[in-house]
Amino acid sequence: MLSEKPASILRFDSSLALGDFVCAIGVFDGLHQGHRYLIEKTVEHAVQLEIPAVAITFDRDPDELFKPPSTLRKLLSNEDRIDLLARSGVDSVFVIPFKRELSQLEPQSFLDAVVAACGDPRGIHIGSDFRFGHQAVGTTDDLMRWAAAHGCEVFPHDLHTDEGSSVTSTRIRNALQAGDLALANKLLMRPHYLWATVVKGRSVGKRLGFPTANLLPDSYLISPADGVYATAVIIEGKPYKAATSVGIPSTFENTSPAIEAHILDFDGDVYGHRLQIFFFELLRPMITFASVDELQKTVFHNIEQAREYPLPDSLSYLCH
Repeated sequence: MLSEKPASILRFDSSLALGDFVCAIGVFDGLHQGHRYLIEKTVEHAVQLEIPAVAITFDRDPDELFKPPSTLRKLLSNEDRIDLLARSGVDSVFVIPFKRELSQLEPQSFLDAVVAACGDPRGIHIGSDFRFGHQAVGTTDDLMRWAAAHGCEVFPHDLHTDEGSSVTSTRIRNALQAGDLALANKLLMRPHYLWATVVKGRSVGKRLGFPTANLLPDSYLISPADGVYATAVIIEGKPYKAATSVGIPSTFENTSPAIEAHILDFDGDVYGHRLQIFFFELLRPMITFASVDELQKTVFHNIEQAREYPLPDSLSYLCH
């Protein structure tokens, strides 16, 4: 369970350097089960030593520097990633600007710039697949050599597993793309969500009796597979249940992929607003209906399914 009270978030400044601390280092996209396990071990170690537990991360995913925006499929925005990390149980989050100059440093210099610059590490907790430095050539052995010279211990942890497989951001992305929302949410330990802007749609839903908000998601965030979902849309900080379709509504000709949410018990104007949408359960796949009547009957049933789905308690600190 994430804390409702966030830790301090320190944007990098050499004047803010800490004294002794124990840290976990990573990007932490998704802040999933594996990341939570690593943070838990870091906090336990810090409590034993009676010094702060720190998460060291970057202001952006390094992939943003090297991959075209159209190929990014992130689980969280940078802002949300850092916010959730601050609620993970650590005492502080140290956010390092990830610039091209940093990416070009050799492993030992990279550690000087990223870890030593934050203070005096007594323990460093990492996943066993941790890589760093120019072209990610730095290994656990390189980190151990650096740590030995700095009077520090390194604790490489085997990747956390669930159902016999490692919990990774890639596994969660694959689950979302395969339509296994239940697995993705289990590994995330929270509902997957997107940020999206309400744009002008086709108004077909309104004509058929179930008006929808047409949502254009932030392009770098990964959407779940095509289908109809029980969801919640956050409007001015308040969650509203919704039945949401993702994909091509192929019953109608000349349509393109879309995310359309029928928001329950809400009739306000949200055109142009940027909203947060949580995905709870896949209600059905996208299908082509033989008639509009069949479509209407099925959609109204999906709306009632979405109405009956209970909102999780976690929305109280996840929604913005």
